[in-house]
Amino acid sequence: MAQRRDGEKCSEISIPCNQAKGTISCSQFHGLPGQHCSWTKVRRPHTEICCNGQRHLRKENTHCGGVKAYNIKDPLMKCCAGTLYNLTVGHEEHKNVCCSSEDMEVLYSVKVRFGCCGHLYYNTSLWSCCAGKLSPVPQPGQHHSEKIKESKLLSVNNLNETVLCGKMQIGTVESVSLHGIMFNSVLRIHGRKAFVRPLASPHLLQTPDYCSTPKLVRGKSYFFDEVNVFTDFNHDSILESLHFIISKCYRPVTTTSVPVPV
Repeated sequence: MAQRRDGEKCSEISIPCNQAKGTISCSQFHGLPGQHCSWTKVRRPHTEICCNGQRHLRKENTHCGGVKAYNIKDPLMKCCAGTLYNLTVGHEEHKNVCCSSEDMEVLYSVKVRFGCCGHLYYNTSLWSCCAGKLSPVPQPGQHHSEKIKESKLLSVNNLNETVLCGKMQIGTVESVSLHGIMFNSVLRIHGRKAFVRPLASPHLLQTPDYCSTPKLVRGKSYFFDEVNVFTDFNHDSILESLHFIISKCYRPVTTTSVPVPV
């Protein structure tokens, strides 16, 4: 085993050092100068961004989508399971679905009568989904709803701007019941106006359909609006998540100067 400069180990035959972070091998990491980078250090941090070992020029509103970099203000660029997709190429939005849970995101090819249950893509004729858990469907002859029940943890990264940039809250989950989700330490966020302010806690997010509620971890913070709960798979802290939202949403108000009569 050889050890890279960032401390992680990999084999001498270029097996990926950490597949969760991409496909960077020892031979790639020690390749030509300027082509690869570590995840904790780049040579020119003010002009470069490192995406899973690949070096890119840092431009305004540039974030990582797997090993690629993209402008987060581009509504046609989506990132799922470490892969960046351009929705204008090949109509990707109609061919793929991104299922996500607390643990991971997984990209699947769209199939008829399949739905997301957490990060699993399940056959609705064989299984039913409730709060992120799969159960066999009732036996033949018993009533079974024709409506596909999905339960997935939506990603902040892939929300459309109407949802992401409007009113949203962030809070820490205290409890989950049949009636709703109780949050503590709640903040109101408005990405378009770039403001954050505290709200009265605790706050109850009512969930009329318990089975559509994703599996949540008590004591962890999540974003939510009046209907859905979101997480951020691409950032490690709330501060980074807030920076992402405001960077993508904020539109400064410009005023036209009017000459003042002398």
